[in-house]
Amino acid sequence: MAGEDIIDESASLRTLGDFDEAIALIEANIDSIDVDLKLNAYLEAFYASEEKGDLAQTKKYAALAAKEYPDIPSIQKYL
Repeated sequence: MAGEDIIDESASLRTLGDFDEAIALIEANIDSIDVDLKLNAYLEAFYASEEKGDLAQTKKYAALAAKEYPDIPSIQKYL
C-alpha cells in the first residue's frame, strides 16, 4: 500500500472511531511512507490519539510532527 493510501485508510478508520487501528496502521507502515508524507502520517496518528483521549500518545505524535514542521497550530498545546 502506498503512503498516501495508508494515510487515507488511517483517516477512514479514525472517522469510524477505530482510533487504535488508525494509529496501528501508521505505526506498522511509518518506515515505508515517503519522507515527504511522514508529516501527514504523524498528524493522522496525532488526531487519532487526541480523539481517543490518550494524552501520552498525543504528545508523542505532536513531538514527531514538530520535528518536521514545528509551527502547526493544532499541536502547540501538546509540546
